[in-house]
Parts: sequence; structure tokens; C-alpha cells
Amino acid sequence: MNKPIRILVAVTFLALHLSSIGGIAQASEVVAPPRITYQDSTGLKLQATKAIWSSPLKTTIQWFVNGKAISGANKLTFKPSSKQRNQSISVKETVTGNPKLSTSSIIAKIGQVIVNKAPAINFKDADQKALIATLGIPSPSNAKVTIQWFRGPIEISEAKAKEYLLTTSDQGTRLSLSAIYSAKGFSSLTSNSNIIEIPVMKREYIKIWEESFDLKAGALPDPTIWSADIGDGTNNAAGGGWGNRERQYYIASQAKFSGNGDLVIEANRNGASQYNCYYRGPCEWISAKYLTKGKLEFKYGRIEARIKGPAGLGTWGAFWMLGADIDERRWPWCGEIDVTELVGKDPNRSYGYLHGLLSGGAGGRGTTVDMPQGFADDFHVYSIDWLPDQINWYVDGVLFGSQTKIDKDWVFDHPFYLIMNLAMGGNLGGPIDPNLNQATMTFDWIRFSTINGVGEIFRR
Repeated sequence: MNKPIRILVAVTFLALHLSSIGGIAQASEVVAPPRITYQDSTGLKLQATKAIWSSPLKTTIQWFVNGKAISGANKLTFKPSSKQRNQSISVKETVTGNPKLSTSSIIAKIGQVIVNKAPAINFKDADQKALIATLGIPSPSNAKVTIQWFRGPIEISEAKAKEYLLTTSDQGTRLSLSAIYSAKGFSSLTSNSNIIEIPVMKREYIKIWEESFDLKAGALPDPTIWSADIGDGTNNAAGGGWGNRERQYYIASQAKFSGNGDLVIEANRNGASQYNCYYRGPCEWISAKYLTKGKLEFKYGRIEARIKGPAGLGTWGAFWMLGADIDERRWPWCGEIDVTELVGKDPNRSYGYLHGLLSGGAGGRGTTVDMPQGFADDFHVYSIDWLPDQINWYVDGVLFGSQTKIDKDWVFDHPFYLIMNLAMGGNLGGPIDPNLNQATMTFDWIRFSTINGVGEIFRR
């Protein structure tokens, strides 16, 4: 006769408590850990709120100071001594009958503002155009919170609200938030959020305007697009020398089409002496300067030109932009964007700068890039990507400089017009080679494109 076989099953509690509900074993898990708060404004009377479990459990409480269990501190309230101020405090909750199943509060500091949950940041919505912060509830309840957003380790100026609207310069960076909680009678607490990596958005360019300079040889620039500045600046708001002590007198005929699809601006000594200049004598040079002011203006987008720069000490060629409201706001309040400045004394360098409310008279904000082959022997493409909060500079498609919107110097939020000119001497051009008699700056084309749909043209 076969004897019945008895099977014994041993259940070991490791991290779960099993309770029988309807004959089925259910796992009880921590939904929210225990919390610590202050009961008054002294910072020396603490209250614990028990953890939330996925099913009802009997638990016990143990308070810890500096990581050591305090004998007899097993109630939901705990009153440390004044000597224990600034020491660490926490509470541990353990399931009755199962010491291996427990959960602990955050580790706080006695007398310091307590926040039981660190701030968390997430994208506000599926468009991923903004981040929003969820902040923990502080104790004492009257604590105030100060927010600061960070791009990597660098503070983002004026980003101090719960919601942060992403900018172009955030792409490819890591953003986080720091919250400082403060209350009278308590030491302040700084709590840092999680980090979110902002994806890089691929830029798509759509060309919507081009000046290709394809008219017959000897023709002047299209008068429906371009106007010539005439003179030495004396009758201009900038004054004689165009505000830079330049030596040339501008006349329209010094910029002509070559017949090969180019526009050539020529600076020449010949013919200059028939004009009188601000330096109280015959002019030394004649040249040309053309602009789209009052005819064609641009706001945001990619602006680029294929240019062969001038050669010779003292030359100063430029492709640049001024705010279309210059007659009302004047310079530098209107803003200036230098796509490129090509200076003969630096024949292997391109300058890319901005001039705004703060930086206008202080040299501007920007940078330069070295061009090993120089700019005068061949054509190169000089570009900017202009967005509402960032301007990037490129030479032949290679990024070399960037400026972002950080303060009231940023006045680059309205239409600008184009300028192309070849100056001689002046503050940046420097002394002119006495043996130099002629110089040219050649434009192959100028183009304007939208960037991911951003960019406008205004025809006046």
C-alpha cells in the first residue's frame, strides 16, 4: 500500500509581503515612502506620515539621527534636542513580523527646510517645445521656492519659472533645474532635478529669394532692390567717414556687373580727387556701397553670399545688415549683423559680429575664423543662420561662431536690410598701403532661405 506524500512549501519574505485575498496570494509593494514634516516653526518638532502600501499592512516606526537608531523613538512624532540641530534625520518603517520588508524616508537635516520629493522636469507636451517642473511640497508650508534652470553647468539667464520654453541654443544640451527652498528660522535647502537631454532638430532650408547678378556687363544693381549710398557720410547720421574714419567717397558707378554673373565693387584712387571729403581736402578714394533699405527687408532665416574678398592693406569689404528701423531708433539700438567683414590687414580671417544696445560701441559680440587659403584669391560662401534666439556664422558651410539671446543687447527681433560695400582705411581697415591704387570685392550671388519654415521677406 502506497503511503501519502506530504510536500512542505517554505515561503521566504525577501522584498514582498504576501497576504491572502480570496485565497490568492497578493504582493504588497510600497506606493509612496514615509514622509517627514515639521509640526511647528521651531524646527525641533517632527512628524512622520506612514508609507502608502498597495495592500493594508501593520508597520512600526523607527527614527534615525546621523544614521543611528534613537532608542524609544518609535512614534509618529519626534522631538530632537537643540544640540541635534543640523544633524541628519530620517524615519524607517518596517512591516510587523517581517523585518526584511521596510522602507525609509528621505534623509533630511534637522532645522533645514524639508522637501520629501526632489523637483522633476519633463516635456510639457508631445511637441517638446517646453519643459515644465513639478516641485515637492516644502515643510514648513510657508517656505518659498526660487527656481533656476541650467544648460549643463551654466545658469540660463532669467529662466526662473516652473515652465521653460526651449530655445534653439538648447538643442544638443542637457537641461536641469535647481530649486532653493527657504523659510524664516530654517536653513535653506537646495534640491536638483533630473536631467533631460534636448534632441537636435535637423535644419531644413528652403530658398525663397536670390540675387544672381546676371545682367549685362556694365549694368548697375537692380534699382527695384538696391539703392546706392552716396558721399563720405557727412550727410548721414553716422557723420563724416561713416562713423569709422573711412577714407572713401561712395558713388553708384563703382559697382557694376561683370557680364559673367558677378557684381564687382571697385575702390580706386583715380577720380577720387574731384570730390571733397570730411578730412578737409580732396577725397583719396572712390568706391561703392549698395543697400536694400526701404525696398527689401528680411527677418530670420539663412542669409548667405558667395564673395571674393578684396586684397591689399587698408581694404575693408563687408556684407552686413542694419535694422530697418534705424531712422527711428538710430544705431546701435536698431541692431547690426555683420555676416562677414574681410579686412586686408587680416587676409586669412573672416569677422562675424553683432552690435546691439550694449555692445554697439564696445566692439560688438562675435568671433573670427581663420581661412588658411585667404579670402581674396577665390570665392567663399559666407552665411548666417538667424533665429529668434540665436545667430550662427558659417564659412563654406562650416560653423565658426554663435551668439544667443541672453540680455537686452539682443535687438535682433525685427526686419533688417542688406548692405554690401568696400571701404578703405578707417578704424578696422587701418592704414592704407601707399602703393595700393585699386581693389575689388566681387559678389557671385546672395540668397535667402527659410529654416524649418522660419524666415520672412518684406517688400516695401
